[in-house]
Amino acid sequence: MAVALANPASPACAFLLGCAVVAAAGAHAERLARLLVGALCGGTVLLLLRASLTYAPGPDGTFDGVSVYAAS
Repeated sequence: MAVALANPASPACAFLLGCAVVAAAGAHAERLARLLVGALCGGTVLLLLRASLTYAPGPDGTFDGVSVYAAS
Protein backbone atom coordinates (compact mmCIF):
# COMPACT_ATOMS: atom_id res chain seq x y z
CA MET A 1 0.00 0.00 0.00
CA ALA A 2 2.84 2.40 0.79
CA VAL A 3 4.34 1.85 -2.66
CA ALA A 4 1.03 2.67 -4.29
CA LEU A 5 0.90 5.93 -2.37
CA ALA A 6 4.55 6.80 -3.07
CA ASN A 7 4.34 6.43 -6.86
CA PRO A 8 1.83 9.27 -7.47
CA ALA A 9 3.78 11.51 -5.10
CA SER A 10 7.11 11.14 -6.93
CA PRO A 11 6.16 13.27 -9.98
CA ALA A 12 4.86 15.98 -7.67
CA CYS A 13 8.10 15.90 -5.68
CA ALA A 14 10.13 16.05 -8.88
CA PHE A 15 8.10 19.03 -10.05
CA LEU A 16 8.59 20.84 -6.73
CA LEU A 17 12.32 20.11 -6.87
CA GLY A 18 12.40 21.51 -10.39
CA CYS A 19 10.60 24.64 -9.24
CA ALA A 20 13.16 25.06 -6.48
CA VAL A 21 16.01 24.70 -8.97
CA VAL A 22 14.41 27.27 -11.28
CA ALA A 23 13.94 29.70 -8.41
CA ALA A 24 17.53 29.22 -7.23
CA ALA A 25 19.06 29.73 -10.66
CA GLY A 26 17.62 33.10 -11.63
CA ALA A 27 20.03 33.68 -14.52
CA HIS A 28 19.14 30.40 -16.21
CA ALA A 29 15.49 30.19 -15.14
CA GLU A 30 14.10 30.37 -18.67
CA ARG A 31 16.37 27.60 -19.94
CA LEU A 32 15.60 25.39 -16.94
CA ALA A 33 11.88 26.05 -17.25
CA ARG A 34 11.99 24.95 -20.89
CA LEU A 35 13.88 21.83 -19.87
CA LEU A 36 11.30 21.02 -17.20
CA VAL A 37 8.40 21.61 -19.58
CA GLY A 38 10.08 19.34 -22.13
CA ALA A 39 10.59 16.65 -19.51
CA LEU A 40 6.96 16.97 -18.42
CA CYS A 41 5.74 16.65 -22.02
CA GLY A 42 8.00 13.66 -22.62
CA GLY A 43 6.79 11.99 -19.44
CA THR A 44 3.19 12.61 -20.43
CA VAL A 45 3.74 11.03 -23.84
CA LEU A 46 5.37 7.99 -22.24
CA LEU A 47 2.52 7.69 -19.73
CA LEU A 48 -0.09 7.84 -22.50
CA LEU A 49 1.85 5.31 -24.58
CA ARG A 50 1.99 2.91 -21.66
CA ALA A 51 -1.73 3.36 -20.99
CA SER A 52 -2.58 2.78 -24.64
CA LEU A 53 -0.50 -0.40 -24.71
CA THR A 54 -2.17 -1.59 -21.51
CA TYR A 55 -5.72 -1.09 -22.77
CA ALA A 56 -5.16 -1.98 -26.44
CA PRO A 57 -6.99 -5.11 -27.53
CA GLY A 58 -5.00 -8.24 -28.30
CA PRO A 59 -4.61 -9.74 -31.76
CA ASP A 60 -7.99 -11.45 -31.53
CA GLY A 61 -9.80 -8.54 -29.86
CA THR A 62 -11.92 -5.84 -31.40
CA PHE A 63 -11.42 -2.11 -31.11
CA ASP A 64 -14.71 -0.34 -30.68
CA GLY A 65 -15.89 2.09 -28.05
CA VAL A 66 -17.97 -0.43 -26.12
CA SER A 67 -15.30 -3.12 -25.76
CA VAL A 68 -12.55 -0.67 -24.86
CA TYR A 69 -14.76 1.04 -22.27
CA ALA A 70 -15.79 -2.30 -20.81
CA ALA A 71 -12.16 -3.43 -20.56
CA SER A 72 -11.12 -0.36 -18.60
